[in-house]
Amino acid sequence: MSVKFELDYKAIEHLEMKMAKLPDKMESATNDVLHTDGIRIATEEITKLIPVSTRKGKIRNKQHAKYSNWSKSEKINLGFVIKARGGAANKKGSFGYLVFPNEGRGAHNPIEQRFMERGLEAATPKILSKLHERIDKVLEEEL
Repeated sequence: MSVKFELDYKAIEHLEMKMAKLPDKMESATNDVLHTDGIRIATEEITKLIPVSTRKGKIRNKQHAKYSNWSKSEKINLGFVIKARGGAANKKGSFGYLVFPNEGRGAHNPIEQRFMERGLEAATPKILSKLHERIDKVLEEEL
């Protein structure tokens, strides 16, 4: 399972006017924010929503993705992709339930989760705020 964040210009129309003032500087500034703060913020928001497996209402005594390094990220121009490490569910230390969380597969995952999408939705306003801060800083330094 993965989730991809890309700049949607409908969501950042007011940033577009700022970016137009120094277009040669904005792509690198935007990528810097997305590839550092953006990935961190999105991963944190998704992690908050990852379920912890329980048995009979008690947290199971095992390693949980929520408290581990469950993700890997890929940097793309003006965006990023966050992927679950996942793996085969029958392998020790694997977080196989992260691979198909939206399909509700398996006896212990009867409903779809959508925590990746919901986490990215929660992260988007925070990421856009960081972009505004960085672009304003670049404009102040250059103008």
